[in-house]
Amino acid sequence: MKTEETVKQIVLKYISRRPRRITLKHDWESRRSTISIVGKDLNLEFGYEKVIGFTSFANGVLDTYREAYGRLENLPISFREDLYRNEKISLHLYPTGGAGRFDIYVEYKG
Repeated sequence: MKTEETVKQIVLKYISRRPRRITLKHDWESRRSTISIVGKDLNLEFGYEKVIGFTSFANGVLDTYREAYGRLENLPISFREDLYRNEKISLHLYPTGGAGRFDIYVEYKG
């Protein structure tokens, strides 16, 4: 299974609980990844035996939110930051490659 599909399956299970942050963390020594999903009454971590690429992670999360909330407009903020939004939701993507971390902050409207 492609890592993007793995990310989508994890996020899909918890999207209805409206997570506020979805994070990918790399452990460079063990070549493993961890996905964290955090929100109100929600604090979960999922380990993965390989390094998940930042692009696969972002695409998996964005595809899941597009399926649930519709088309998202991309507003580039800076070299490393992007904002995806529509009238229902906004997702702020903030990768920190050197630290092996990619945070996606989610804000629900209404």
